[in-house]
Amino acid sequence: MMQKTLGTTKTLGTKKSRTSVRITGGALAVVIAAMLTGCFANPLDAIVENVTEETAKNTAEEIIEGVTGGETDVNFGELPDDFPTEVPLVSQNVLQSVVVAEGMMVIVSDSRSMKELAAQVKGDFAGWEQIAWSDMGEMVSAMYKKDDSLSVGVGIIGDDDEGNRVSYTIIRSEG
Repeated sequence: MMQKTLGTTKTLGTKKSRTSVRITGGALAVVIAAMLTGCFANPLDAIVENVTEETAKNTAEEIIEGVTGGETDVNFGELPDDFPTEVPLVSQNVLQSVVVAEGMMVIVSDSRSMKELAAQVKGDFAGWEQIAWSDMGEMVSAMYKKDDSLSVGVGIIGDDDEGNRVSYTIIRSEG
């Protein structure tokens, strides 16, 4: 493998930098999947209005696989087969799920208020280590960790039209 040099002493392409790129690529893949599958306003809506759900799923998978170089599974309305049972969800109304090698993301909807959902998330993860909590009114985000084996990022986003959306980004620790 050819390594590029930076100046005269530092090399690029080390195992540590590849791991960082792989993790960053995985996170980017989850964001791309969320954008293309309806979690955020989709900039391609005008182009793909008549595309079937299966075509959209396949397209999202191809894009994510191209970015991460690995297998991807995108589903609408169902949890991934290997969803960790120890991760509590505020609702079983699953909008979509995306699975990549580094982890998975699940988005659910719930008609309760942001305040009620935030209180439930805090209660649901009471036995976990809370790494971060941020409440910005129409968006709440938190990060939890369990026994160095599992990390979960939770995001609650207000949406007056369809209820609130709660996203769970799940990363299992290696080792």
